[in-house]
Amino acid sequence: MKAADRLLVLTWHAIDARPSVISMPPAAFRGQMEALARRGLRGVSLVQAFEQREREGRFPHDAVVLTFDDGYLSVMTEGLPVLAAHGFTATVFLASGLVGLNAVEARRRNPDLDRDLLDWRQAADLLQAGWEIGSHTVSHPDLTRLAPAARERELADARSQLEQALQTPVESLAYPYGRLDAEVRSAAARHYRRACTTRLDRCRPSTDPLRIDRIDMYYMQSARRFADLLDGGLDHWLRARRLLRALKRLAR
Repeated sequence: MKAADRLLVLTWHAIDARPSVISMPPAAFRGQMEALARRGLRGVSLVQAFEQREREGRFPHDAVVLTFDDGYLSVMTEGLPVLAAHGFTATVFLASGLVGLNAVEARRRNPDLDRDLLDWRQAADLLQAGWEIGSHTVSHPDLTRLAPAARERELADARSQLEQALQTPVESLAYPYGRLDAEVRSAAARHYRRACTTRLDRCRPSTDPLRIDRIDMYYMQSARRFADLLDGGLDHWLRARRLLRALKRLAR
């Protein structure tokens, strides 16, 4: 299958210059958006791309899906102005129980979250700008480690809390840490129409909407590598990275 027949779903976390695997330097992020624009590509939300597939059986040929996990404040301060300048939209996945926490409070709740998070007003501003708000559960746990009842609460309560606070449908989920199994997928299907993993690959027209592959942009900080990705390359590289990740999981 040609790369043009597949969809790139890209994911970022924080837009800052910290030496972290979840950081993207602001200058690099601006360059990535410029690279999309130069190729005549549009940055769109997950719901925009997948609703077209539902209607027409194919993804938009001129679009790339932009997603942001965790809902860090830098998505608003650094990301929104850049996307708005290009007329792009995106999806941001929020953990409903962590909205509005500062870095200290967030770290106390979950040691993996160590930055200021968007508050409800800022999330509403993103919604007003055309962005999609998605769910990242209530407290950002590894869903594969939860008992069924706790898993259901994380998925159901997050959706209801986000919808009530923002008065918008919430149909998309990002699995925390990208971790899922058959039970987690089945639980997600009861509450969401689509859900994102962290598996490194392009999406195909046949992609399971509850197992959406994404490209972690941490690996694409090189402008040349990102250009290769946009131009349809890197399939072998992505396959090698997937294999390496699988081997690391087996070694744990």
